[in-house]
Amino acid sequence: MHFKQRLTIKHLRLISVLAQELSIARCATTLYTSQSAVSRTLAEIETLLGAKLFERTTRQFRPTPLGQNLARHAEQVLSQLDKAEAEFNAIASGDLGSLNVGIIGAFSPRILAKATNQARAVAPKLAVHFHSNFADALIVDLMRGRCDLLLTHLDVRQFGEDLIAEPLYEEHISVLSAANHPLARRKRLSWKELSNYPWVVTPVQTSTRRTVERNLRISAGQLNPVVVETMELHYVIEFLKSGKYLTAMSSRLAKWFEQSTRDIKTLPVDGNDTSTTVCVARLASRKLSELEKIFIDNLKSAARST
Repeated sequence: MHFKQRLTIKHLRLISVLAQELSIARCATTLYTSQSAVSRTLAEIETLLGAKLFERTTRQFRPTPLGQNLARHAEQVLSQLDKAEAEFNAIASGDLGSLNVGIIGAFSPRILAKATNQARAVAPKLAVHFHSNFADALIVDLMRGRCDLLLTHLDVRQFGEDLIAEPLYEEHISVLSAANHPLARRKRLSWKELSNYPWVVTPVQTSTRRTVERNLRISAGQLNPVVVETMELHYVIEFLKSGKYLTAMSSRLAKWFEQSTRDIKTLPVDGNDTSTTVCVARLASRKLSELEKIFIDNLKSAARST
């Protein structure tokens, strides 16, 4: 089977949209064509490949395993074409190009800013687009070609052999309160004592939330109801400033907040030694561009010196 000789960009676009919409009618609307044209093109592709890509019944329209696989690769190819177009236009206009980087909210702001500034010193017209989300959602974006690199604490190898992770630094979880919180003057605290206060925390999809709940469950035997849940750190800090709540975040992020405002304090908590490795992840099957090499090298340099 020679895909390069058989499949066109039009074919890949149709398969990708069909797998997302799961409807010939919606696919036709997205592609600005007719339903009959979508059906004809799909039949043409299935004939070329000698395989059924979608199952159609009176109630359902869904991809077969072969269809799912082809749709995933089609999305990667189309994403790379979009990137090639963007880089072509950037270079044609005198710019070097751009990077799309997925990033978890717990990544060190200081390292990120330092690495970006150093990379732009080498490539002054470099544009970097950061996309924040939950780690598992960003893995999907990376695998589908929606981002070039991923800054995460997750062990990406569990998601597939095509993913490579290069370590940047070790991270710990810190507990924070307002400087006027009842626990702020204590020189030593246990997780059991922390269980007596309300928390403002990130959603359950984050490793920070899971670490907090695990420590509270082990040390206190119970979990306080989550009073406030949010992904937005500026809201977390504002709740902390009221003097009522506790929160947790990566130690480097906590240090950055503590240095940026005198209203926040890191608490000395016993048994708070859980660590994770923060890494930069990429696809093994795709060759690194010069821009990506520059950015990764400066991430490593910034992590070593920060």
